[in-house]
Amino acid sequence: MKIVLAVDEDKKSIVKRTGQSAYFAIYEDDKLVDLVPNKHHGGGHHAHRKHETHEHLALSDEKHTNSHKKDVAALKGCDIILVQAVGENMKEALESVGLKIKKIRQKHGATADEVIANFLNGDI
Repeated sequence: MKIVLAVDEDKKSIVKRTGQSAYFAIYEDDKLVDLVPNKHHGGGHHAHRKHETHEHLALSDEKHTNSHKKDVAALKGCDIILVQAVGENMKEALESVGLKIKKIRQKHGATADEVIANFLNGDI
């Protein structure tokens, strides 16, 4: 089973908002097998939190979703993504590549390894 988690720049801390992650960490069972950069990080949501007029925010929902779809295309073939929070446009993009979305809470772990262990142990 391939499991995806949204992680920060340190490549291990769980990010609350999936679309603002620096990377998508892909685990095969309990082993990290890949890190996919999230193009929205740095040039997208993360960089313009304080800049409400950024052109990305002005995109229509369809164009916004399509921009996320390009970012998550590399996740095709994975089975599930564990998320604390996910916006509607990102949710639609993740589902378009066949990912099942499972909500997690902070109590499930602060790092990808902790969350993966709890998921595989049936604690999530």
